[in-house]
Amino acid sequence: MYAIARTGFRRTTTAPSRIYSRVLSSVPQEEPTTGVVGDGDEYRNRKLSILKHSHRNYYPPLRALSQEYDRRLRVSQFKDVYGAVDFTHFPSKKAPELVNLQGKIQSIRRNGKYMYFIDLSQDFVKVQVMASNKMMDVPKDNFVENHHFLRKGDYINCIGHPSVSNTGELSLKLTRPIDILAPCLNSMVVPQHLSDRKTINSNRILNYLVSPTARETILVKNLVIKLIRQFLTAKQFMEFQTPLLNGNSTGANARPFVTRSNHVDTELQLRVAPELWLKKLVISGFERIFEIGSSFRNEGIDATHNSEFTTCEFYQSFTDLDQLMGITQELFTYLHSNLEVEGNALGLNILHQTLPELQALKEPFTRIEFIPTLEEKTGLQLPTELNSYNLVQYHQQLDLEVPEVRSPAVLLDNLAAVYLEPISHHSTKPVFIYNHPAELSPLSKSTHIAYGSREYDISLRFELFINGKEYINAYEEENSPMDQLEKFKAQQSSKSDFNDQEALIPDWNYIKSLEFGLPPTGGWGCGIDRLSMLFTNSERIDQVLPFGNVKDVLKN
Repeated sequence: MYAIARTGFRRTTTAPSRIYSRVLSSVPQEEPTTGVVGDGDEYRNRKLSILKHSHRNYYPPLRALSQEYDRRLRVSQFKDVYGAVDFTHFPSKKAPELVNLQGKIQSIRRNGKYMYFIDLSQDFVKVQVMASNKMMDVPKDNFVENHHFLRKGDYINCIGHPSVSNTGELSLKLTRPIDILAPCLNSMVVPQHLSDRKTINSNRILNYLVSPTARETILVKNLVIKLIRQFLTAKQFMEFQTPLLNGNSTGANARPFVTRSNHVDTELQLRVAPELWLKKLVISGFERIFEIGSSFRNEGIDATHNSEFTTCEFYQSFTDLDQLMGITQELFTYLHSNLEVEGNALGLNILHQTLPELQALKEPFTRIEFIPTLEEKTGLQLPTELNSYNLVQYHQQLDLEVPEVRSPAVLLDNLAAVYLEPISHHSTKPVFIYNHPAELSPLSKSTHIAYGSREYDISLRFELFINGKEYINAYEEENSPMDQLEKFKAQQSSKSDFNDQEALIPDWNYIKSLEFGLPPTGGWGCGIDRLSMLFTNSERIDQVLPFGNVKDVLKN
């Protein structure tokens, strides 16, 4: 039996004697001399003092503190249940039932030696707790012995009557001494805020403790994931989890992380995208599916890229490009509207600031076609054959620096980055760039489209840009095993001929899978981290990652 267990408690509302209170009272503590308890040097030697005694007494299991007739609520539930109650109908303005709350001490204010006002926090919701020797019906000395140990940052267990203070604030008026669940042992003084980037990156815990904006940013990301899942589930999509470890990490033009399995003595790669696994599921008969999860790319880290990131991909059979655009616009409207509702419920100030600036997400998106718009911006027709030689010459005619890697895909992507993506700069109005040259999309279905007298092999694809950043990549999936085989071979040639390390790694098993038959399918992918940056107005991706980017993770 733990020393803090309520051994021999009487079934009354008065405080019983406790074994643990004798332990707490024997721990030397500095008596606070101000009205606020738990600041400055009061934490010094606290850890050593606890270690001198049975430290397990300070970390009891909840069941050791429970009573069969206590009504245990979370703080948010307590406020929902009692927030609108008229306590003037009760004697002494106290509800007759006992309620059990747990949480973290945000602050302690003392009114004399024998009365405490505690701000108790749980799930980012706060409520006032009132403790006094009179309410507990205990001698003054016993009250001091039981509670002088409490400090800001402690996790505690409280039992009392729902009530209101003299100022009308909803409170829990305690009838029993407070139980310690986990004391705060960090002796450093927690600052009011952090501004030094190095400190923030190396100590995320401290940053979340002191920065409401940092906490709210992560909460918004949680809401974005929740709402996307709700949106797709409501449309009867099924959620799957596909392998993170692969023999060949393919599904996107990217460089993978390589590791090794000791058990099967085989080289493995972390996935760069779940795409091919999900399309194999569509082939298997699951025709409306999605996955939210991590992908990994062994590439550069910057303000909008990290080696590990979260994506959402969905696939739906018999869905064309126009339908994918429609679903995208519907999703953004859904996100904006529901983030407003959820943000108000949670009191997220950050959304009050960002959502009014993102009203364009609820309006029709701009559409620009790749080749006609590129030629309009450059004033120069693209060559009919989009090979490396012709595209290098096209760059030189435009006085553009030619990329080091000169594969057609890299050269076309560079042209898009210079002339097309900036169209969305300095605006929150989303822009669809669609009908890319097929060289840019080896997994996309392609078709021949004529522009005047010139005909190009075009992928049925779009990218969505907002203020110069890509948020969505979607296309009709290539479902011909013969055409997919040729596109895989072209990717192999690009890697060998141009040292294009980001060329797609072919998955030959996928070709065999396609022979079972893939229905016409629309595929859609979104970067959750970047989308969260949009809704929180974050400048760097590390702000929406709980422990920052890879470099930060190594410090925490």
